[in-house]
Amino acid sequence: MGGNLTLIGSSANLLVAGSYSRITGESLGFFSIFVPGLILGIAGFLYLVFLAPRLLSDRATMASQFTGGAKQFLIQLEITATSALNGLTATSGLFPELTDMTIRCIRRGDEMLLPPFDDLSLQPGDMLVAAATRAHLTDMMLRSPELLSGAWMKGGVGGGHDEQDTSPLPSGESMMAEVMIAPASRLQGRSLEQVGFRSLTNCIVLGLQRRSRMIRTHTAQLVLEPGDVLLLLGRRDDIHALRGNRDLLLLEWSASDFPAEQKSAYAIFIFAMTIALSAFGILPITVAALGGALAMIVTNCLNIRQAFRAIDQKVVMIIAAAIAMGHAMSITGGASYIADSVLNMLGDASPLVFLSSFFLLVALLTNVLSNNATAVLFTPIAISIAHRIGIEPEIFVIALIFAAKCSFATPFGYQTNLLVMAPGHYRFIDFVKAGTPLVFILWIVFTGIAAWYYGL
Repeated sequence: MGGNLTLIGSSANLLVAGSYSRITGESLGFFSIFVPGLILGIAGFLYLVFLAPRLLSDRATMASQFTGGAKQFLIQLEITATSALNGLTATSGLFPELTDMTIRCIRRGDEMLLPPFDDLSLQPGDMLVAAATRAHLTDMMLRSPELLSGAWMKGGVGGGHDEQDTSPLPSGESMMAEVMIAPASRLQGRSLEQVGFRSLTNCIVLGLQRRSRMIRTHTAQLVLEPGDVLLLLGRRDDIHALRGNRDLLLLEWSASDFPAEQKSAYAIFIFAMTIALSAFGILPITVAALGGALAMIVTNCLNIRQAFRAIDQKVVMIIAAAIAMGHAMSITGGASYIADSVLNMLGDASPLVFLSSFFLLVALLTNVLSNNATAVLFTPIAISIAHRIGIEPEIFVIALIFAAKCSFATPFGYQTNLLVMAPGHYRFIDFVKAGTPLVFILWIVFTGIAAWYYGL
């Protein structure tokens, strides 16, 4: 529904606009769908907030039943004079700035300080041993880049820093991944200090995860066991090279690029300029979008590999096939035949009835077909019906844009539905129960919009 506000809100909008331009020679404006799209969005939002939750059942995840939630890694952070953690003072036994992690102990010289901490301030040289999730650790390092650069230069947990390798971690080329100590691994029974993990893999250990017991010892001196999971940071090539390591099992799903936050300002500026150039009609949408993508690569906000990975070949093939089918419908007279059939069925009904019926037909079919295919196939049909009943084709085309988005009633109506189905622990019936009423609500609301906004 958020994609109903502007012409670039979704690929379906652009496909319909492109087909409409090719057939009629006219173009849709950037904000042509904003007002009716906003009203539909508000109606859908109210339904999702107040009614949809009552139709769905909460289902606990299987993972949470066994693990109790997101897994935490044991990490150790050395406090330096330039560290953002230097000088933090405990209040009521806790550090307010570090509520996202559980502090196990603080090692100060030969002394080990255990919680609760009363009026204790962190000092340079302190070693903070804590438990944190991967997400919280990443956020903390993004907020305090010196923690990340310091960990890399010192070799991470266990050290092992090669004095000849003083190069900083390259921006945009770093990855985080999780590896498991394999059974019969040569690393078991040895600590990270003894292993020399940095020299062995060219990666550093940021944290260790072990479920067996509470750990308060120095992480670098912890003896590795089969099943231990290590959180690693390294260059992309070095992370991928771990696939052939017999002592470590790389958890492929866990490998992800470390955010290059220093490029975020460039990315926001390029994105805003792309939108502005399109919105004010300075450049065509396709030219502005391609220029923006190229600028992202030139400024190193993303690399060529990431750019190509962002292109879903299956979606491209579906769109290409749908465009071809829509073109065939137009030049063979198939669109005119379907339009005539609709006209004969509705008889002398008013234009509002034609538009409302067309909306409902597309809204139901888009839950069986893909929304992109539905959008392209019905564009020539929408234009033919509009010509025959004597109203502006743009009104029918806009109705098609909104109707093609009503793919809420089945999980395969839109690829995003499938993406959220497993993580959200939804079932097919959940989409039917929560999505079907939404389809009919938007149909009724759009009928009212058409009568008021378009004067039908």
